[in-house]
Amino acid sequence: MTESQIRSLMQFQPEQGEKALYETYYRYVYAIAFRIIHPVGTHEDVEECVIDVFLEIFRHFAAIREGSLKTYIGMTAKNRAVNAHHSILARAKRTEPLDENEAADLPAALDVAETAEQKELTQRLLQSIKALGEPDSVILIQKYFFDRNASEISRIIGKSPAYVRIRCSRALKRLRPVLEDLK
Repeated sequence: MTESQIRSLMQFQPEQGEKALYETYYRYVYAIAFRIIHPVGTHEDVEECVIDVFLEIFRHFAAIREGSLKTYIGMTAKNRAVNAHHSILARAKRTEPLDENEAADLPAALDVAETAEQKELTQRLLQSIKALGEPDSVILIQKYFFDRNASEISRIIGKSPAYVRIRCSRALKRLRPVLEDLK
């Protein structure tokens, strides 16, 4: 799809425009984020960066008037990925090995198997949420993983708070069978 077609869709049919923009530029954004983040981060870090890039683009799309849309998207992806790269490195520097006294203070009942199982459940849940598609997946992730309310989410996705609450409720109904299987 061409840039002019995407701009037209974003102006007259925002949901379809966002979908077209995402489908057209996803691989481009992912490649940029992967190249910058992968040496220090995980696949999840790359995916999170890609989501952040598209949210920023959707939020500020009305302000993108002149120039190439692809260039703007590329620069946004590069800047976000560099910030994520620095954040990951800073987080890693704060993590220092424990000495014997600190290790003794940790709970003795730390169960590695339980932690691994919890991580697997979380991964399956995230996959199920992503399978719902946008904007439902964005709404649920923002609400339950980032603890944002409907007003904050509405500013992120450019819809009304009532729209966010309705979509969240419907998405949870669709997700309920998956959640019951995870128990």
